[in-house]
Order: sequence, then structure tokens, then C-alpha cells
Amino acid sequence: MKTLKSISLSLIFIFAFTTLYSQDQHRVTLKCNVAALQAGNPAYQVCQFTDQEPGTDTREHTIYAEVGDTIIWNGESSDGSAAIDIRKIKYHRGTNVFDKKELDGETTVVGEVQEKTNDKPYKYKISFKIDNTGPMYSIDPKIIVGGGQ
Repeated sequence: MKTLKSISLSLIFIFAFTTLYSQDQHRVTLKCNVAALQAGNPAYQVCQFTDQEPGTDTREHTIYAEVGDTIIWNGESSDGSAAIDIRKIKYHRGTNVFDKKELDGETTVVGEVQEKTNDKPYKYKISFKIDNTGPMYSIDPKIIVGGGQ
């Protein structure tokens, strides 16, 4: 009977721990109108995140995460005509939530959240290219870690 009670308590503890402290993966996809970008329009006006609220300025888009979560940034063109290659995530201001100021990639960038922002936004810059060539474009959205959203 003691063994059954010990096993039951262990299972309850494991379930509670993994539920309370589970780490999430956030896929952040930036969709851009390639023709409008190449015509010289600002990236924040012709790109948006797939989970962005309609009518929201891309620069105000906020990811809500917790310490230990993984954020994966990738891109795509809105009409499928080209690749949007995410090259860099760079610290701009606020609490730096990652273990370094710049996260690099060729087409996708991955970062694991290390620090809380105490309900204040961490401002960062996403830098990207079209088909991995030409000029670098950028947008500067936000991350809030530990905000409970």
C-alpha cells in the first residue's frame, strides 16, 4: 500500500511540475509583400506577422513568452513569389531576454528565452533578405516575458 501511495504522489508531482513549468515553442512567421518591399515601401507597412491583429502596426506586435520558451522566426512572401530569409534577431532595448545581443541564421533564427522582462517590452530588430540577396530589411517588434498572457 505504501508503494502505491508513493507512486501516486510521484505521478501527481511530475504532472504538476511539467504542467506548471512546461516550455512552449513560438513560431513567428513574417509575411511580406515582396513587390512592395522592392518598390521602396517601409517593411513595417508591407509585412505582417501571421498572428498579428488586423490593423495593428507591425512595430507594436508583441510575442508573450515565458523563461525557457523557444522562439522560432521564419518568413515567407505573401504571394509565394520569393523566400523571406530571416538573418538576424538583434537586441534593441529593454531587458535582453536571450543569452546574447544577436541571434543569427540563414533562413530561420531560433532563440531560447533566458530572462523575464517584468511586464515591460523587450524591443528587438528582425533583419531579413528576399531570396537571401539584395538589401537587408528590418522590423522592430516586441517580446514580453513573464507577462502572463
